[in-house]
Amino acid sequence: MAELESESRARNPLRGYSTKDILTVAAISAVGGVAGAIVVGPWAKFIEGLLGPFGAALNNPFFIFWATLAGLLIRKPGVALATSCLMSFVEVLAGSMDGSIALIFGLIQGIGLEAGLAIFAYRRHLVAAMASCALGGVGCAITLMYVFGFVRLSGSLQIPLIVTIAVGDGIIGGLLANAIATSLKRAGAFN
Repeated sequence: MAELESESRARNPLRGYSTKDILTVAAISAVGGVAGAIVVGPWAKFIEGLLGPFGAALNNPFFIFWATLAGLLIRKPGVALATSCLMSFVEVLAGSMDGSIALIFGLIQGIGLEAGLAIFAYRRHLVAAMASCALGGVGCAITLMYVFGFVRLSGSLQIPLIVTIAVGDGIIGGLLANAIATSLKRAGAFN
């Protein structure tokens, strides 16, 4: 029986996800990707121009909370990662100021976002949202360090960079994703 189920999943990797789940991921990815390209991207360039890479703690939460929101609403494995990747693709198509490098951010951050939700068994609560966004922030810091060259920062600045972005993303992104998920649940959108 397990062999048959494994073979069935290999043929259809979306098995177990409803049409509503897939449409929710698509809608959140579209809105998040366009918002990222048009609104958050310029804000990121401004704040990072003032604060350097540490400014990412004040802009990245607005990129990543969307994927955590999808994970909190759907509560199934792979949703946060898929949303993050699809959202970064939409962001590139919408004219991301970072260009195609956004795809790498989407993948690396998505792995962290997914891991944060998985730790809490995809439960819908604030701590899971904050952990998801914080680990997404670690993915952002890693990408900044190794893709943008901030790995050249002295060791005494690398750890504070990772911690700052993780804390900023965890608090701002986690609170935002949880507040929206809670509001939608109370409204009866995801029962």
